[in-house]
Amino acid sequence: MKARHPYRLFTEYYYKWKGLNASTTFHSHPQYEVYYFHDGRCHFMLGDQIIELEPGDMIIMNGMTQHCPKVDKPAEYVRTMFSFEPCLVQLFSEEMRAFNPLQPFETLGNYHLRLDPEAKAECEELLHRINKFYYKDDVVRYHRFLMAFYDLLLFINEQCWKPMEDSRRTVTDRERYVRKMIAFIENRYMDDVQLDGMANELHMSRYHMMKIFRDVTGMTVFDYLYRRRINQAKLLFFYKKENSVTDVCFRVGFKHLPHFSRLFKHHVGVPPDQYRKMIHGTGGGGSFPI
Repeated sequence: MKARHPYRLFTEYYYKWKGLNASTTFHSHPQYEVYYFHDGRCHFMLGDQIIELEPGDMIIMNGMTQHCPKVDKPAEYVRTMFSFEPCLVQLFSEEMRAFNPLQPFETLGNYHLRLDPEAKAECEELLHRINKFYYKDDVVRYHRFLMAFYDLLLFINEQCWKPMEDSRRTVTDRERYVRKMIAFIENRYMDDVQLDGMANELHMSRYHMMKIFRDVTGMTVFDYLYRRRINQAKLLFFYKKENSVTDVCFRVGFKHLPHFSRLFKHHVGVPPDQYRKMIHGTGGGGSFPI
């Protein structure tokens, strides 16, 4: 039986791709994603994070968090990226799946890796092997592609071992509750969030919910909500200079412009209009508060 063409295994695939494409706008997807930065200058926006990338950086993603790159010089922007359905691992044998190759994606969700020189060289060799066999349609090289892909997943497991162990050790029942609250805020931060509604949906008392959140995070639910909205506002300013202060204010969930401006200055150190001018006065790549 002839193996199906390997290019259908990844949902999207680029190897050492230069320049911009559709994925340079905010997007999300249900597939897992591996992103490797080869060269250029790029700030990668992942949720409410802005990551200043260096050559040799890798990001693994669960795909559902909004993400996109912000590139200074498109002609010099070089990356390898592929997304895949988690069920793809079913192509591996039962023995190979005994050690879960998708652990980092399931445990960490999204994670930024800054590889040391040795790991960087190994990673680039693995990506080269994947690309070497990816478009071949004979059965031998099809399976060599699968082995290279599996090897890359094992490499990612090795690089993520310590953060995964730290994550397992530190997660208490209280923190699991807080993660549910944070997930609620992540999905609703742009809406009119009410504590009673949040408590009802999470099946907790309002008092218990507020106390656990403050004990674990050191801030109130609304402190966290406002910080999330401000971080999103920074991303919107950062990504598109045409976004006005008023538009951003309402898009991130604030009802009143003075309230937004006051909180923005408190968290960032400058008013939103000044921040907007600062980042675009330097082409988005200078020194500014993020």
